[in-house]
Parts: sequence; structure tokens; C-alpha cells
Amino acid sequence: MLIWTGSIRRESESVLFLDRDGVINRDSPHYIKHWGEVEFYPDALDSLRWLRERGIATILISNQSGLGRGIIAWKDFWEMHERMVAAIREHGGDIMAAFFCPHRPDEGCSCRKPKPGMILTASHLFSFPVERTFMIGDRWKDVAAMIQAGGTGVMLNREGRSGCQDHGAVGLPRVPVYPTLLSAVTRLPWSETAPPASSAMNRGDR
Repeated sequence: MLIWTGSIRRESESVLFLDRDGVINRDSPHYIKHWGEVEFYPDALDSLRWLRERGIATILISNQSGLGRGIIAWKDFWEMHERMVAAIREHGGDIMAAFFCPHRPDEGCSCRKPKPGMILTASHLFSFPVERTFMIGDRWKDVAAMIQAGGTGVMLNREGRSGCQDHGAVGLPRVPVYPTLLSAVTRLPWSETAPPASSAMNRGDR
């Protein structure tokens, strides 16, 4: 497990977990290998600024098996992360910490989603109850990891894809589904106005 911290001190009572690829930036079946391939979703930068303005701490939780597969170079990975954080801060947002699993699926680690290892480690490190937090992701593994950790999963369906009942999602409870990150963060319970979200389960593997 890889851990990056912007600050070891948590100054907010509210915490939000976010997946990275497919939530903050566009994903690719060929992996996001370096900074030149990073394309932020416009609403993601606005969402991170919205969260910071309201004192909600953001923690990234991301599978990055491209590292373990030798597809992503370590130098490129950390440069990409630092430049992403810098761009987020320049836009008025922030990332309190980031947890990455670099392992391949066949390595059987305890941190790779859908296992809850990264979420539980973050909860222990920053001393907050998972039960009071949310995890927003675009794949069933994100929701499954959060449910196993004891928190609430929220799904993004940015592309309006069908196939929400795939093999990985079978057995998961129905969760809120939103079309964008901004629509999700502004409608979760910490918002004063919270229109009901649609409910479904999502697809995908990574």
C-alpha cells in the first residue's frame, strides 16, 4: 500500500473518500501512465473546491495495478500525482491524503479494492469512524470496499452506461447513483438541500 499525506492532521469533522480514475479524471483501458494523459473532468475540480470551502476533507482511494504490472513507471506515477494535487489546489480544492494499491489482482493483497484495507488504514491513521463517511466511485469495487469497511458507497455513472447488474455487483445493496461528481457531493447529507438520487448498482472491473 502506498500512502501520501498532504497533512497528517485532520482539521475537518467530515471526510469523503474518492476513487481517482473515472471520478476526478477520465479513465483509460490502457491506464493513466503519466501527466500527459491526465484529463480532469471539469466538474471534478469544481467539486473539490466546493468540498474544501465547506471544510470536508478528501481522501483518494485508488487501485493502480499498472505499477505492479510494470506499465506505469514509478517516477511518472509520483510526478503525475504531485501535478494533479497542484492543479487541484490551484483551482481552490485540496487532497488531504491518497492511498494507492500498486498490486496486481493475482497477488492477493489486503489493500486492493474491493477489499477495504486502504479505507480502514485511512480511518486508523486520521482517527475517524468509517461509519460516518462516504466513498464515491465509478465501479462496483469502490462500493464493495466501502460497504465492507462499514461506510456508505455512492456510485457515479458519468457515461450513462447500462449494465448495472454485472457479476461483481451481485449481492451488493442498492446505492445512490449520480451522473457527475458535483451532483453527488452537493446532494449528500452534509448539503442543506438534498434531492433524492436515483438508486441502482453499477458495473465494471479494474
